[in-house]
Amino acid sequence: MDSPPAILVHVHQVIDGRHLTDLLLGIEEEGVPVEVTRHDHLNPLVLAHDAAVTSRLGIGLGIALDFVVITTEKLPESRPYLARTFHRGGPADRILGSNAARLVKRIPLRDHPSAP
Repeated sequence: MDSPPAILVHVHQVIDGRHLTDLLLGIEEEGVPVEVTRHDHLNPLVLAHDAAVTSRLGIGLGIALDFVVITTEKLPESRPYLARTFHRGGPADRILGSNAARLVKRIPLRDHPSAP
């Protein structure tokens, strides 16, 4: 049986799952399914691109080091749609998740708080 279309999130294996909570809640609050998998690759650009081209929705996130990268299957790996600092929890990460889901829904993105 096929799984439902979902945003794929490829996460480097050392990122603690607890740190993903706000980002994942942001996606789920928009009503878009999400699937998280762990990977050895340390480059968030590569993780995001691989997730996007694998996702039936064409949207992928890569999380590694201190970055979250959001991209689409149509963008080149080196030119993602959005790259931001991963705060490992909190409102900024929740907005990133929400914005990934909003790409799928083709509705305006939420404003991201400025970096301190």
